[in-house]
Amino acid sequence: MRREWLVPLVRIIAVAAFSLGIAAFLWLGVGSQRSTPVSAATFQIQVGDNWFCDSSFQGGDCETNVAVGDQVTWDFSSASATHTTTECTGSCGSPIGSTGSREWHFVSTTGDSFSRSFNTPGTFEYQCNIHPTQMRGTIIVGGGVPTPPTLPMPPSPLPTETETPFPTLPMPPSPVPSVTATPFATLPMPPSPVPSTTATLAVPATPVPSDTATTVPTDTPEPAPTSTPSGLLGDVNGDAMVDAIDAALVLQFVAAFFDSISNGDVNEDGTTNSIDAALILQFTAGLLNSLPP
Repeated sequence: MRREWLVPLVRIIAVAAFSLGIAAFLWLGVGSQRSTPVSAATFQIQVGDNWFCDSSFQGGDCETNVAVGDQVTWDFSSASATHTTTECTGSCGSPIGSTGSREWHFVSTTGDSFSRSFNTPGTFEYQCNIHPTQMRGTIIVGGGVPTPPTLPMPPSPLPTETETPFPTLPMPPSPVPSVTATPFATLPMPPSPVPSTTATLAVPATPVPSDTATTVPTDTPEPAPTSTPSGLLGDVNGDAMVDAIDAALVLQFVAAFFDSISNGDVNEDGTTNSIDAALILQFTAGLLNSLPP
C-alpha cells in the first residue's frame, strides 16, 4: 500500500518545485531588465557673433530636438563679443528687461559655456538678449517611451510518469488521478519601439533689417574715445532709463554702426567699448548698485 500514496506525493512535489523555479526565473529576468537606467545624452550648441548653431542661422531659428533628461550645452568659444542665452518663450524678438523671471539667463564672454538639463517635455524658445532679432533658437523636449523588456519563454513541462502495477497484488490499485499542468498564460508581445526623433534643421529666414538705416564704410574706423556728456550715465537712447537696450546700442557703436553716442562711457575711462555694455547689463541684472561701478 506504500506504493499507492508514494507516487502521487512525488508528482505533487515535482510540479510544485517546477512552478516555483519558473516564477523565480521570470521575477529575476524582469527585475534585472527594469533596473537598468537609461543614460542621458548631451547636445552642444555653438554660439558665434550673431548666430546660434552655425552662421547660416543668423536672423533665423536654430531648432534642437532632445529627450527628457538630456543636457544642452551652449559653447561661446566661437564668439568675440558679449552674448547671452535667455529663455524667451512667448516674449522673443526684443530685449527682456526682467530676466530673473525666465527659465534661464546666462551672460557670457568669449570662451565661456553654459549647460542645462531638460527634465520635462515641452518647447523652450531662447534668444540672445543683446541681439534678439538676429540670434534665436528652440529646444523641443520629447517624452520618450522606454521599450518594455522581453520575457523569457518557460521550458517544456516534465513528462508524466507511467505507473507499473505490482503483479502480486490480488486487487488492482485504485487509479491515481493524473495531475493536469496548468498552462502558462500567453505573454503579450511588446509594442513596436517608438522611432527616434530626427533633428530637422530649419531653413534660415531672411535676416531682419535693423531699425536704424546705416551705411557701413569699406574700412571700419577705429572707435574714437568719447567724452561723457551731461545726462544719466549709461542712458544712451535718452529715455531716462538704463537697460539692456542701452547696452545693445553701445555694442552697435563699437561695431561702427553709429558715428557717436551719448552717455556710453560708463566706467569713465575715456573710451566707449564692450566693457561699458557689460557694465550696463550687470547693472540691469542687479549685480551693480550704481553706475559707474
